[in-house]
Amino acid sequence: MIPRLRGIKMKRVIGLIIFSTMLFGCGKENNVVIQTHKISGRVLYDNKAAEGVAIYLGPIAAPRVPAIPANPHGITDKQGRFTISTYGEEDGAPLGKYQLMMMWVDENSKLESKTERFYGWYDSVNSKIMVQIKEGENEIPDIKVPVITGPPPPVNGIEGRN
Repeated sequence: MIPRLRGIKMKRVIGLIIFSTMLFGCGKENNVVIQTHKISGRVLYDNKAAEGVAIYLGPIAAPRVPAIPANPHGITDKQGRFTISTYGEEDGAPLGKYQLMMMWVDENSKLESKTERFYGWYDSVNSKIMVQIKEGENEIPDIKVPVITGPPPPVNGIEGRN
C-alpha cells in the first residue's frame, strides 16, 4: 500500500514540476529586459483624426518574441495620436526596423463580425509603412490614410518572405 501511495505522490510532484516549468519557465530568460525607446505618431483618415486604430509594429530587423513579451503596439485616441508599448504602458519599442500595421474595427457596425475599415490595406501582407526606431524619442510622421472603399488586390506571397 505504501509503495503505491509513494508512486501517486511522485506522479503528482513530477506533474507539478512539469506544470511549473511550462507556466513559469517559458518567456523571458534570465528576466532580461531589452531597452525601449519612446515612439508616438498620429493617424488621419480622410484628413480627420482616426480614433480607435490599433497600431502594431512587426519586427523586420528588431527583437522578436520571445526576446520581448509581445510585438510593440498601441491604439489611437480621439486626436488620432498613439504611443507604442512593449513591456509596459507607453514604454516604446527596442531599436530596429519594423513594419507598421494598422487595423481599424468599426465598432458601430451592426454586423456580427465587425468591419475592418482599412479592408486589409495595412495588414502584414499589404502595409508598405516601415519605421526605424532609433535611440531617444521617435516621432512617426503623420500617417495620412485616404478614403478606402474596398480591399487591395490579392497578393501571391510576401516579397522577401516567400
